[in-house]
Amino acid sequence: MKELPLSSSRRHAQPELAPRRIGGCLLIALLCLAGWTFITAWAMRDPLHLMLEWELLAVSVRAGTHGWYRTVMVMTGFDVFIGAFMVAGIGWFVLLAWRKSARLPTHVQAWLGAILAMRTGAYLLSDYMTHTIGIHIAIPFDGLMQAIVAAALGIPYFRASRRVRQTFVNR
Repeated sequence: MKELPLSSSRRHAQPELAPRRIGGCLLIALLCLAGWTFITAWAMRDPLHLMLEWELLAVSVRAGTHGWYRTVMVMTGFDVFIGAFMVAGIGWFVLLAWRKSARLPTHVQAWLGAILAMRTGAYLLSDYMTHTIGIHIAIPFDGLMQAIVAAALGIPYFRASRRVRQTFVNR
């Protein structure tokens, strides 16, 4: 009778504890998050260019500048900040996914919740500022809707999925 060699690592001794490969619906979910961030970063080019124009910033701090101009600059600043947060978060998730860290599902849930909170806060604050100055400025609703859909689909998936629990385990 041939004996099986004993493995010194716990991961090889018990195959059910070995992490699974990233695939299936998990791969689709991670690619959707990456695609959403790429589209946000691509759309952030124009607002970022607007924020970095020194002439426009100089006008916004001048005492005689109308309130609507400052409101638009603040709304654009919120959009740039949230976009930068999304890009930085995806960079962190790539590192965690590469290592198959058990922290990834929790971090993705917190990231989606934070994006939803920031988008909601930016939308409500922008709405308040436009009512305060008395000039109707069209506030884009698409970023808030994207955050709502991503949080509604992503948070429950990363919390309850068996594939996520089997892929990202403590080693």
